[in-house]
Amino acid sequence: MSERQNRERDQDRERIRLLEFQLDYLRAELLHLTHERYRLIYSVSGHIYRFLRPIEAFIADAANAVISRFRPPSPQAAQSTPVPDAPAERSAPLAARRLLVDVTGTIKRDAGTGIQRVVKEVTRGLYSGDSFDISVVAVQCAGGRLLTANSFVAELVGGDALPDSEIAIQAGDRLLMLSDSWNAFDELAPIFEQIRDEGGEIVTCVFDLIPELYPHACHEVTVPRYCAWLRKALLESDSFLAISRTVADELADYVAAQGLPHRPGLKIGWFHCGSDLSLRADAAPRDRIKAAVAGDAPAFLAVGTIEPRKGQRVAIRAFEELWANGRDIRLIVVGRRGWFEEAVVDEILTHGEFGRRLFWFDDVDDDELSFLYDHAAALIFPSYAEGFGLPIVEAARRGRQAICSDIPVFREVGGSGALYFRVNDAKALAETLADFLDGRRAGDPDQVSRVAWRDAARRVVEVIAREEWSRRLP
Repeated sequence: MSERQNRERDQDRERIRLLEFQLDYLRAELLHLTHERYRLIYSVSGHIYRFLRPIEAFIADAANAVISRFRPPSPQAAQSTPVPDAPAERSAPLAARRLLVDVTGTIKRDAGTGIQRVVKEVTRGLYSGDSFDISVVAVQCAGGRLLTANSFVAELVGGDALPDSEIAIQAGDRLLMLSDSWNAFDELAPIFEQIRDEGGEIVTCVFDLIPELYPHACHEVTVPRYCAWLRKALLESDSFLAISRTVADELADYVAAQGLPHRPGLKIGWFHCGSDLSLRADAAPRDRIKAAVAGDAPAFLAVGTIEPRKGQRVAIRAFEELWANGRDIRLIVVGRRGWFEEAVVDEILTHGEFGRRLFWFDDVDDDELSFLYDHAAALIFPSYAEGFGLPIVEAARRGRQAICSDIPVFREVGGSGALYFRVNDAKALAETLADFLDGRRAGDPDQVSRVAWRDAARRVVEVIAREEWSRRLP
């Protein structure tokens, strides 16, 4: 068998393993929901709810009828709909003279997730007082007009905010869609035309391709919305800026492999996220946070929203094996509820070790997260799909070891400084943890990416101003 055939066979095996992992996760979620349904049916509340079901069904049907009028077409419907031709090539754009950074999505919807963290920290870095190749202005869209985002910036960096005012498009402007732009392209269409008429360009930040590559890991609403957004963004954007080289390469390869229409000469670049946390000088953790790391038992953090791809169940299984072997260690899960999380949350809350050696905090701020990093033995990151991996670099900046799934983006971010285990393999994680505890394996946090958010902001500007793109598509 040739080397190529061996490689393809190994890739097929890994795909099957991932599908089996996803199936097992969804099966556990389904069993949990089925159990909850039976519990309701045979309880007093269940009998009360039975009379409310027809009313609920009527409301749901009415809501679905309204939503269906505005819902984007499904991927299957999109395949049967003629795809518009890519826009005709225009004359060469002018050199970048000003960068307008759109933060509308975060101003309207700050859910406190990784995307909003990136937007706020990059914006903070852009207004840190450093000088850049071109001038930078944070902007927001309101009523089809582009306005300054002075109040948003003032909340991040302090000081008094001037009233927001309308932005006049200038020759050579670059508009960076830094915030989540899922719903912004239609509203900004007239502004796009103004920018291109003045020799400018549209740049879109892309955080990951997970809804395209791993749809079963996403909420049912996310996938069609993301698919529609990506195809529109490819036609409207002159370039994409990814939060890692891995995502930049994934995007370029995916567009080419799928033959997706895009603007001629589409440019793709990347930057790395920062690792420093914005902390308050007078902050103090709550007692229950301090109690989770009190004592001599080593504590390990698993940071991330509770959702299918984050691997919290992998971590729990690994710790159960280590607990059964007499290891006195703690697992601290830090993250909000996401989606398809009911079974995992129930498993955590009803676990025999919950409150003793298993903890879950869903409302930790940056100061408490920093405290937990400082008192942890290491970070565990068992995710099977990510766009970057902020906890890896945040833990490393606090001098803490990161123990990660062996996926490309973690290799990019963690480098030789992190420890890696086979993705979605609880036994492999348990073995790696045992090796770490016994001193047989150790990484070097100093070798992990140590970019500060000010450096990330500078990189964003330089890629755009200096045309330092890593890939260009025909």
